[in-house]
Amino acid sequence: MQVTRMLSDAKVKTLKPKEKSYRILDAERLYIEVRPTGKKIWRFKFTHNSKEGTVSFGEYPAVTLQGARKLKEDAQIKLAKGLNPAQEKKREKIEKITSANNTFEAIAKEYALEQMKYKSEDYIQKFKDCLKRDVYGIIGHMPINEISSVDILNVMKSTVQRIRAKETYATGEHAANLNRRFIGLVIRYAILTSRAENDPTHAVRNVVETPETEHARPLEKQEKRDFRIKIDNYGGAMTVRNAGLALFYSMLRTVEIRKMEWGFVDFDDRLITFPKASRRQNQERSMKMNRTHLVPISNQLYNLLQQQFLITGGQKYVFSSPQKRDCMLSRTTLNKMLEYMGLANVTAHDFRATASTSLYEKGYEEAWVERQLAHAESNKTKASYDHSKHLQQRRKMMQDWADIVDGWRDL
Repeated sequence: MQVTRMLSDAKVKTLKPKEKSYRILDAERLYIEVRPTGKKIWRFKFTHNSKEGTVSFGEYPAVTLQGARKLKEDAQIKLAKGLNPAQEKKREKIEKITSANNTFEAIAKEYALEQMKYKSEDYIQKFKDCLKRDVYGIIGHMPINEISSVDILNVMKSTVQRIRAKETYATGEHAANLNRRFIGLVIRYAILTSRAENDPTHAVRNVVETPETEHARPLEKQEKRDFRIKIDNYGGAMTVRNAGLALFYSMLRTVEIRKMEWGFVDFDDRLITFPKASRRQNQERSMKMNRTHLVPISNQLYNLLQQQFLITGGQKYVFSSPQKRDCMLSRTTLNKMLEYMGLANVTAHDFRATASTSLYEKGYEEAWVERQLAHAESNKTKASYDHSKHLQQRRKMMQDWADIVDGWRDL
C-alpha cells in the first residue's frame, strides 16, 4: 500500500514559528513539532502494549526529512519485535556513554588522575607522553575489555619501528617494554574497577627482549679535562651551566638537581637538605629514594649557589628553567648540554660513577661515599634516621671532591 506523504524538504524549510508550538504530520504518525523558539523537532507517535508513547528523532535540519523517515522505520521494526522505541533509545544512549567511558584512553586518563597522586611530576608526565605518542593511536579508542595480546604486541612493534627510524643509537626495545608496563597498569586498574576481566600484557611480557643495560662508567682522563674546561666556556644559559657544574660538585642525580629548591639551601650551615616527602601532606618527593638527604656545600658549590641566587633567588627552584619562571629544567637539558659541549658519549649519570671511583681511590670509606650518593639502605628504618651520619667526614670528602673536579683543568 502506498503511503501518502504530507511533507517535503521545501515545506519543512518554510515552516515558521508561532506563538504556540504546533505539529505537521508527515505519514504513519511521524510529525514535526515547530516551537515558538524556531526549533523544529521530529517526533514519532507509537502504541506499545496498548499504551501511547512518543520518541524524538532530533532537530531539523541536523536530522533531515529522509533521516527522520529512516529512524521511523527503525522504530517500527523495534515495535514489531515487541520493543519500546523510546526505552530502546535511552538504553542505546547509556550504552554509548558507557562505551565511550570504557575506552583505553578514557580509563588511562582516569588512572592517572586517581592512582598517580603521589607519583612525581616527571613520572606522571612520562606516563602521559608515552601513551600519547605510542599507544592511544593504536588502542586508545578500543573498549578496554576488547584489547588483546595481539593489539599490545602491535603497540610494542610500532614503538620499536618509530625509534629505529630516528638517527640515534637506540633500538626501541626499552621503550616498547615501558609502554607494555604502562598499558598493564591501566588494564589492571580496569580489572579492579570491574571494567575488564583479564590482563593481556602478561602474554607478551617476554616477546621483546630488552638489551643489556649499559651501566654508568667513570669518565676518562681526556673527558674530565674537556668537561672542566668547556663548562667554563659554555655558551648556553648560565643556569644550565651552573646546574651542570653543581651536578659534579654535589654528586646528586639529575632529577635531584632539577628539583632542588632554595628552601633546601642553608648558606649559614653550608648544607643542602632534601626533605622526605609526606603523602599525607600531598608533597612530591625530591629524591629518587624518598628519604632525607644532606649535601655538604663545598667552597666551590657555595660560590656557585651564591651566583645562582642572583639569577633565580626569587623563584622556587634553584635551577629554574630559563624559559619558564618557577618551572624545573626539562629532563633532557643537562644531557643536551653535554652533547653541545662535544661530550655526546658522556651521560649525567657517569658523573656519579666518576665521583665514587675517585673517592674510593683517595681512601674514603665506602659508607661515606654510598651515603653521599644516597644509595638505598637495606634497613629502611635505619636509613630514615641515619641521614646525618658521618656528616663531618662527608664535609671534608665533598671539599676534596670539588678540588679534584677543578684540578681536571690541568690534566
